Amino acid sequence: MRRVALVSLAFFLLSTVAHAEPSLVLLSGKVFTGDTARPWAEAVAIEGDRISAVGTTAEIRALAGARTQVIDLAGSLVIPGINDAHMHPGFAAPVFRADLGMDPSPERVAAAIDGAVDETPADTWIVFDIGMSTLLDPAVSAESLETFASGRKVLLIAWTGHGAILSNAAMESLGVKPDAKDPDGGWFGRDANGRLDGRAFEYAQYPLERRVADTATDAELAESVRTWSDEALSYGITSAQVMPWGNEKRFSEAVVRAKTPLRVRVIDFLDHSDTKSDAVKWILDGTPLERNAALRNEPYAAGGKGRLNFKDFAPMVRAAAASKRQLLVHAVGDLAAETALKAFAQNPTLVRPRIEHGDGVQRDLFPLVKSTGAVIVQNPSHFEARPFFPRGDYQLLKSFLKAGIPIALGSDGPTNPYLNILLATERQNNPGEALTREEAVRAYTSGSAFAEMKEREKGTIAKGMLADLAVLSQNIFEVPPPALPETQSVLTIVGGKVVYSKP
Repeated sequence: MRRVALVSLAFFLLSTVAHAEPSLVLLSGKVFTGDTARPWAEAVAIEGDRISAVGTTAEIRALAGARTQVIDLAGSLVIPGINDAHMHPGFAAPVFRADLGMDPSPERVAAAIDGAVDETPADTWIVFDIGMSTLLDPAVSAESLETFASGRKVLLIAWTGHGAILSNAAMESLGVKPDAKDPDGGWFGRDANGRLDGRAFEYAQYPLERRVADTATDAELAESVRTWSDEALSYGITSAQVMPWGNEKRFSEAVVRAKTPLRVRVIDFLDHSDTKSDAVKWILDGTPLERNAALRNEPYAAGGKGRLNFKDFAPMVRAAAASKRQLLVHAVGDLAAETALKAFAQNPTLVRPRIEHGDGVQRDLFPLVKSTGAVIVQNPSHFEARPFFPRGDYQLLKSFLKAGIPIALGSDGPTNPYLNILLATERQNNPGEALTREEAVRAYTSGSAFAEMKEREKGTIAKGMLADLAVLSQNIFEVPPPALPETQSVLTIVGGKVVYSKP
């Protein structure tokens, strides 16, 4: 008798759960589910933090109960929440900064520093982004900065993230000695006499930038996270995979303090000691703009084939395999891509390794990509750098899909995902590699979820998945290409809760 009663109770509870009314329903929309089995629908039901049903407006309306919140979409487009697979949140440090444009001339930079010297206290860091016109000009050096910034801490960072110029005071403040040796993975610039000229590249540069970034207080860092996450949510970004310039542990703590609803995955980026992170990233080469992306055969027009940051990359790959942490490798040139993939192949226990950027993954490397199970994370804003590469099959994207290679999209530049979708679908300098808009959205949602091994949790609008959605201001599958970057989210939902609504 007791067993019968327990079975009856279990059946009652299961029936109650199965027929629990949704907490929220979205009706009368154009729902792009991203689910290949059912790519389009009209309505979505959400129960708690999960999607409980997807279907027609009539089907979903019938599920609503007295406590269900009902939102009439009036034909608006709904997509899965954008998952930005590659972000570098900016500095929160109390420094003086100003926007000088993408590639200010050395004269423009000098004038900006001169003005900053007049406007700021003597102990304030002066930090500007620069382009190649300044970074590659040998006349700009720590010594030349002394003429208008004597004794001031000046840090000029290439907007590519791969190269910097420091003043004498900046180097002294950061502990760079006149006889400093090149660290593993990086190097300092030197003049004809072998003296430091103020330049730092790769793993000589990154620790210096981190020390400046880490001058931010906990409150400043938390406020910076709030500002950054608010912008992301306003675009319908619901997940972000980040490699912060500051200390990863402090950044993770700031995310908690900021109480952002954005799903933030912090990747162990520079010190490689954050054992709480489930992923680690290494930078194997630079970019073609400063001619440090490592090439196999064809040289740059100005000469040279770039360079690998590490002569022996195998120990880093073995360490990632042993720790069972996902390995991400910045590999832009084709030599860097080949080096990374061959190292992956020697460590078959790697967990879904990633090639970040993947510009140099050429067709002859496709078999290695497939055999190692690697994912390519591309950044559409980088496609503008195609003229800086030599001849060859660089910056493929459509070909990856055709070959069955998984791809994901991340910003690594402008946050606006619809600008990046434009750049992925309107390939002016390589039209055969353009994605369709549906392919681009899938790469930015389910592709990015796959890249972080969360494809069973998010990335599509389907029953049982996390209820991370964005209702957009316009139909990105129908508007003319130039209008795409104007898109915003009018309603962003994370875990079944409305976390952003456009005023």
